[in-house]
Formats: sequence, structure tokens, C-alpha cells
Amino acid sequence: LRPLCFILPADSGETVGAVVAAAERPDGPTLLSLTRQVVPILNEIDSKARREGVVRGGYVAKREKGKLDLIILSCGSELQHALAAAKELGDGTRVVSMPCFERFERASEKYREEVLPKSCRRRVAIEAGVPEIWYQYVGLDGKVVGLRRFGLSGPGDEVMKELGIDARHVVDAAKELG
Repeated sequence: LRPLCFILPADSGETVGAVVAAAERPDGPTLLSLTRQVVPILNEIDSKARREGVVRGGYVAKREKGKLDLIILSCGSELQHALAAAKELGDGTRVVSMPCFERFERASEKYREEVLPKSCRRRVAIEAGVPEIWYQYVGLDGKVVGLRRFGLSGPGDEVMKELGIDARHVVDAAKELG
């Protein structure tokens, strides 16, 4: 038996992929962690890519249009902020949705390199939970926009903005990378 497979889908399309992944997993338990926040349906990402990407654990949600210069990683409700930041950061920005680290790590080395090429070391992740989990993907050169505390009550979007979990903070972190 393998350890718990933890999946954090970003929207209804990724949730469909998460349910498929859980139903097809023969070798251990799967937990789907769904948000209470109102999140947009990410129609700018092909629905088939969302479903299949979750099954693989991670995928390119937005491909760069120019030379790859920056990768933004996220999962769950933070994916919307990564996509918004990418629009401001330009054509060389890729967004990777990583809803399940366990599944991504079981993918082939070739696939992982296609999604997260080692040649691009400028990386930023955004995480409202435990930011430390992202350092394996952003490396020593990257940054993680994250929380290390809880305790605010209010509408989700206002609380996240107050806590620094939004596109503006991702853009600022990317600019700090040089």
C-alpha cells in the first residue's frame, strides 16, 4: 500500500480529475481537499488538460508564449492568483498547477522535466497552507508566497488579500528574483 494521496483541485474541472484519480487508484487511500471559498471556473485552461493534469499530479496550466523566464506554481484556490499574476508578468511566464505532489512524483522523469524544466530556476509558488512544502520545486533560488499563521475571519477574498495571498504578492516575489 502506498501513502495517502492528497489532492487539492482548483476548480470544478480539476475536481472531476481528482475524483477520477481517486476512483482509479488501486494501491492506497486518496483525500480530496476542497475549498470553502468561491473560486472561478478556470475556463482559460482546456477542460481536458485540467482533468488529465490532475490525474498526473501536475501540469502546465498556462504555457509561456515567449522564451521561458519564470514558473509560478500553485494548487487549489491559489491557482487563480497564479494565473492573474502571470498576465502581468509577461510572455515568458508559465503557470503550473500542482494539485497532487504524490502523483506528480510518480510521473516519469521526462514528464516532470516537460512541466518543470530544470533550465528555469526563476520560480515562485503561492500557498495558503504550509509554504515549506514548495521548496522542493522552487529550489534555493525561488520564493514561496505563503502563510505561517491563521486567525482572521471574514470573506475569503478579503482575508487572503490581507494575509498576502494574492496575485500582487506573487508579482512582487517574482520581481524580487531579478
